Amino acid sequence: LFGRIENSNLILNNAGLMVFNKFEEISGFYPDIIIDKFIVMPNHLHAIMLIQHDGTAQGPFPTLSEYIKRFKTLTTKLYIDFVKKGEYPPFDKKIWQKSYNDHIIRNETEYQKIWEYIDTNPLKWELDKYYI
Repeated sequence: LFGRIENSNLILNNAGLMVFNKFEEISGFYPDIIIDKFIVMPNHLHAIMLIQHDGTAQGPFPTLSEYIKRFKTLTTKLYIDFVKKGEYPPFDKKIWQKSYNDHIIRNETEYQKIWEYIDTNPLKWELDKYYI
């Protein structure tokens, strides 16, 4: 869907680059959310996102769940547009799962563990339960 892993290296296709670019643009539209680390995998992504307030609404769509919803909607629409143009392959049912998994990082040890997990995810791709 978004690329492939070859010799433990992530190679994004055009759809993966689109997802990467849209996710990277978050700080420009949502100043309360900082992308600290992320990786787009062949069929999902992982990220460490820093929220600069207590998680309550600071204006239109500032919460993490609203950002994720808008991100998924935008990237799905763009993907469909490219499918219609014949530039991306069709997908089965949906690009993203309905919900998302979140975890509040409570200390530096957890932060380092999650950072390393994201950093080494391509190396462990074949062990992933969603491996394609």
